[in-house]
Amino acid sequence: MAAILSRKFTVESDDSAGHVARAARRVIFNPDVLKSAKLCTGDIIALSNGDGAISRKDYAVGIAWPSLEMSQDSVFVPTSLRLTARLEIGDKVQIFPLSGPTFKPPPGLPSLRHLQEAGTIRLKEIPISLPSNHTSHTPEKKQRDWLTLLLRELLVDLNYITCTQILELTYEGRKRRFSVSSISTQQSERERHEDELTHDLESLSIASQSKLWVVGWDSTVLLSGTEAHERPPAHKQEIEILAPTSAKDAYSTVGGLNKQIQQIRDLLEIPLTRPELFRYFGWWGQGLKPPRGILLHGPPGTGKTHLARAIASSTKSSVLVINGPELSSAYHGETESKLRDVFREARDKSPCIVVLDEVDALVPRREEGAGGEVEKRVVATLLTILDGMEEGADEEGRVVVIGTTNRPNAIDPALRRPGRFDREIEVGVPDAEARFSILNVLLANTPNSISQDDLRAFSSRAHGYVGADLSAVVREAGTIAIKRWLASPEGQKDQSTSPAQLTLTLEDLVASMPAVRPSAMRSLFVETPPVRYSDIGGQALVIQKLREAVEWPLLHPEAFQRLGVRPPKGVLLYGPPGCSKTVLARACACESGVNFVAVKGPELLNKFVGESERAVREIFRKARVASPSIIFFDEIDALATSRSSSDGDTSSSHEGVLTSLLNEMDGVQELVGVTVVAATNRPDAIDSALMRPGRLDRILYVGPPDLDARVEIFKIRMKTMTVEPNMDIAELARLTDGCSGAEITALCQEAAILTMQEDINAPHVPQSAFVSAAKAMKRQITPAVLQKFRDWTERTQGRKV
Repeated sequence: MAAILSRKFTVESDDSAGHVARAARRVIFNPDVLKSAKLCTGDIIALSNGDGAISRKDYAVGIAWPSLEMSQDSVFVPTSLRLTARLEIGDKVQIFPLSGPTFKPPPGLPSLRHLQEAGTIRLKEIPISLPSNHTSHTPEKKQRDWLTLLLRELLVDLNYITCTQILELTYEGRKRRFSVSSISTQQSERERHEDELTHDLESLSIASQSKLWVVGWDSTVLLSGTEAHERPPAHKQEIEILAPTSAKDAYSTVGGLNKQIQQIRDLLEIPLTRPELFRYFGWWGQGLKPPRGILLHGPPGTGKTHLARAIASSTKSSVLVINGPELSSAYHGETESKLRDVFREARDKSPCIVVLDEVDALVPRREEGAGGEVEKRVVATLLTILDGMEEGADEEGRVVVIGTTNRPNAIDPALRRPGRFDREIEVGVPDAEARFSILNVLLANTPNSISQDDLRAFSSRAHGYVGADLSAVVREAGTIAIKRWLASPEGQKDQSTSPAQLTLTLEDLVASMPAVRPSAMRSLFVETPPVRYSDIGGQALVIQKLREAVEWPLLHPEAFQRLGVRPPKGVLLYGPPGCSKTVLARACACESGVNFVAVKGPELLNKFVGESERAVREIFRKARVASPSIIFFDEIDALATSRSSSDGDTSSSHEGVLTSLLNEMDGVQELVGVTVVAATNRPDAIDSALMRPGRLDRILYVGPPDLDARVEIFKIRMKTMTVEPNMDIAELARLTDGCSGAEITALCQEAAILTMQEDINAPHVPQSAFVSAAKAMKRQITPAVLQKFRDWTERTQGRKV
C-alpha cells in the first residue's frame, strides 16, 4: 500500500473507452502496479495532482482497473475524473486507496465511512467556447429531458461523485460540460433537520472530512434553470400520515357499511380515548387488555381500504397508513428495520392507529407458497412487535393496528389470534339496501333527476355489484349524459358557460350497467345476447316452472318466509336435442336480472389430480359472493355420470367432481342465494344422488313442440324475415310434425337459401320454398327417442309424459 502512495504517474486520457458501460469510473493501471500495491480490480481510489499539496477541491474518485497495454509509469484517467481533479494530459498524479481496511485517508480526502446516497443532484452548465455548425430541430423541452436522462446515466456510471464533480459528454454532436452545484438526500423532515445541524457543526471544524456520494437509479437529476418549470418526480412516502377530521365528514364518503363502522368504532374509540376504563376492570394490578388489532377482509372493491382510512381519520389519534409491498426491500434486514421504525414512530405519536393495507403481501403464510427466509423473518418481526406492543401498552403507548386484505387465508395463522388481530370483520358484497346507500353517497354531489324510489329500484337490480363497480357505473353514466348533452342543440351552441341543463337521469344509469360487470363475476361472466321468454315458443309450462323457481324468491321473499318454506335449489331440464333447453336457461337469467354463470360440463375436467374439484368449488364460491345468481350446467351428464353404471376408470376420474358437486349443492355449507339450472339430453346417465329433493328439486321435461307450439315458433321466427304476405303458417306447422324448435329454425334458414338459389333478387320468401324445405327436412327426433324419455320418466318419477 505504501509503495503506491510514494509513486507518481503520468496522466493519459482514455476517451476511446467512453462508450463502454461503467468505463467512466475506471482508472486504468498496469497489472503489476496493482499487484505490488495489493489493490484488486474495482477497489475505490482517489487521485489528486502530485505536484502540490492536496486540496479539498482538487481530487476525484474512481475504481482501479488493470490493462496490459499500460506502462508502469502511466495511468489512463477518464475525462470527467480528469476535469474534476484539475488534471491535464501529461501531469503527474498521486493515487490514494480508499477501500483498504486499515488505510486512513489524509486530511482533505473523503472516507468511505461517510458515504451517503444521493437523492437529488443539481447541475449547472459550464460554457465551452467551441465552434459548432450543428443545429438541432428537437423541441427545447425534449432536448432538456433527453439531456437530463443522459446526465443521469453518466452519473450512475460514475457511481461515486464529490461535491465538485465535473461531467463532460457529447450531446447532439457538441461537447457539453456540467458541474455539480448541490447534492441532497431523500430523507424525512426530522432526519433532514438533524443532518443540517450536523453539517453546520462540521463546517465549524478545522479538520472536516469531505463528503462522498453514491448515485443510483433512484437519484433525481435537475439542471439549473429548469427548477421553475419542472419539479423532481414525487417519491411516494412509505408512511402516509392522514390529517384528523370530524366523524361526520369522514363517514360521509362511506355508504352501505353502517354495521361494520359501528363495530370498529366500538373497538377503537373507547381504548384510545378512555383507556382507564379497561384498567378499572382488573385483578392483581392488571386491567383488561383492550383490542390491539382488527382485520378487515372481503372481496376486492367492497371498500376495505376506504373504510380503514375513514375510521382512522375520524378519530383524534395520529394515523399512519402503510402499503404492505412498499416496505419490502431486497436488502437483508431492511424490511424488518422499516417495520420496527413504523411502530416506533407510532408509539411516539400515541395514541395512534396503524393501517396496514394489503397485509397479505407483507406477512404471507410461512408453511407454503414461494416465500423464503425474508418473508419468515418479516412475519416473526411483526409477531414480536404486536406482542411487545401489548406488553408495553401504557398511557403513552396506545397503538391499534388495522389490517386489510382480500385474501385472509393467505395470512400467516399466527397473526389471526386474540392479542394480535383480535377481531376479524368481513366487508362483504353489499345487499340492495347497502347498494342504495352507496349510490346516494356517489350521487350526493352530482346533478341528477333520479327520485329515491327509482334509485332504490335500480339498486335492487344491481345484483353482485360492489362499491367500486357502482362508482364505475356512475362514472360511465356521467359520460353518457355528457355525450347526450353535447349532441343536443344546447350543447352545440353553448360552449363557454356552464351547462345548466346537464343532469344525470335514470336512463343513463341503466344504459351504463352492461358496460360494467360485477367484480366477483368477471372471471366467470359469459356475454350472452338478450333472450326473452317471448322469443321462445311452445314452452309455456316450463317457463312458468322456471319463474316459480328463480323469480319468485326474488320478487316475493316475504311469501316464502310467511309460509315457512325455502325456494327450490335446482332445476333439471331434460329432453331431446334442439328443444330450447339452453335458450330457456339464458332467458331465465335475462328476465330475472340475476348474475348468470354458464358452465360447460367438459371444460371443468382437468388432467391434474384435484384441479377439477377445485374448479367446481371456485365456481360455487364466486356464485355465493355474487348472489343472487344462477349457475347453468350445460351437458351436466359429462360431469355427473352415474357411479353405478359407469366403467371403473371413468367412474374413478369423475367421482371426485360429482362428490364436490353434491357437497356444494347440499352439504355442510348451505347454498343460499344460488340456483342451479342444469340441462341434458341423457338423463339416464346422471347419478341418482344429484336428482333428489334438496339438490335438483324440479325435473322438467322439455319435449318437441305440438301443433300450436309450432305455429307460435313459426310466427316468432318470421318476425325477422321477409315472407309472402298470405303465408299459411298452419299448413307449415302440419308439415313439420315431429320437428324440434331448432329444426324449425333451420327450416326457415333453408327456405331463404332455396329462394336465393332461384332468384338472388327475390323480394320475399314464398310459401313454396317453405314447403320444399319441410318435405326435405330429416327428423332427428324419432318415436324411439321419445319412447326412451317416456320410459325414463315413468321409471324415475312414476308419471307419464
